[in-house]
Amino acid sequence: MKRRVEESILDDCPGVSQARKQRLLKHFGSLARLRKADAAQIAEVEGISARLAEDIVSFLKTHSQR
Repeated sequence: MKRRVEESILDDCPGVSQARKQRLLKHFGSLARLRKADAAQIAEVEGISARLAEDIVSFLKTHSQR
């Protein structure tokens, strides 16, 4: 249940559709691993541009885990 709640933060990230969310989580395996990735690593995921990857990194930093 906790994992499900944490992953839903990606639903609020601008530019991240359900399909992109699924690809990100499949690629990194968890939200925790995604949080540790840099923009270049995130941009390796299909459908994620370098600009969007930077936006995701920024979003995750400003929406840290509580």
